[in-house]
Amino acid sequence: MKKNFTLLLFALLGYSGISHACSCIYIPTFCETITYGNNGQIADYLSVYAGTVSAATDSEIELLVQETYFGEFNTGQTIRLAKGFGADCVLELSNFAVGDTYIIAANKHENTWRLSACGITFLKVQNGEVIGPIAPGVSRVSLAEFVSEANCGNLTGGNGLGFLLKVNPTLTSGDVNISTSLEVAVPIQVTVFDAAGRLVHQAKESAFTENKPIVLDMEAWAAGMYFVRMDLLGQRKTVKVVKVGAR
Repeated sequence: MKKNFTLLLFALLGYSGISHACSCIYIPTFCETITYGNNGQIADYLSVYAGTVSAATDSEIELLVQETYFGEFNTGQTIRLAKGFGADCVLELSNFAVGDTYIIAANKHENTWRLSACGITFLKVQNGEVIGPIAPGVSRVSLAEFVSEANCGNLTGGNGLGFLLKVNPTLTSGDVNISTSLEVAVPIQVTVFDAAGRLVHQAKESAFTENKPIVLDMEAWAAGMYFVRMDLLGQRKTVKVVKVGAR
């Protein structure tokens, strides 16, 4: 209890804006950090996200949340992460570059999120893999398997950006609409295969957003089954569409 209180105290001091030296208990991995002193469960004041850096200034970065694993649901939203300066117990974020993808464990202070400099509060995502001190003896795991990593608390998945993609109708004689509730414009690639696995259509949209849906014109296509694959910021969703009517 005393150790848990000490760690929380350091975190709270870091979020207070008071200038002082930061001192932390050594916690070597991400999973141990987010569950420290809480019977193997993630601390209630944390939210765990996967996201891509979309913008950066001298004082903060913006992170487009691609998946919410724990805490406040923000999938598809952009959150602001404050840059610390070490002594305030808030992570400096000097290595967070636009386009980089991370898993973070953040604490919200008013409208800004912060990463504690105590313990391991972020992990890099590269080529579909989570890399870094994840858990004891684990330094690399596929992003898809991250939520099932042992001893990493009560993480949940299944609510990534694909969760925000809608394809309607899935039984059509003409157009199919691909839409999203994303408020921030992101690039998307749409690839369509027929039932035999042959490429039928492929297109890229650099600024896909809730105000700019994609219309897939299937009117001239042969009747049959098609698979619409959507790739969005490293995540993929495939939906079956049936075209009815003669060509």
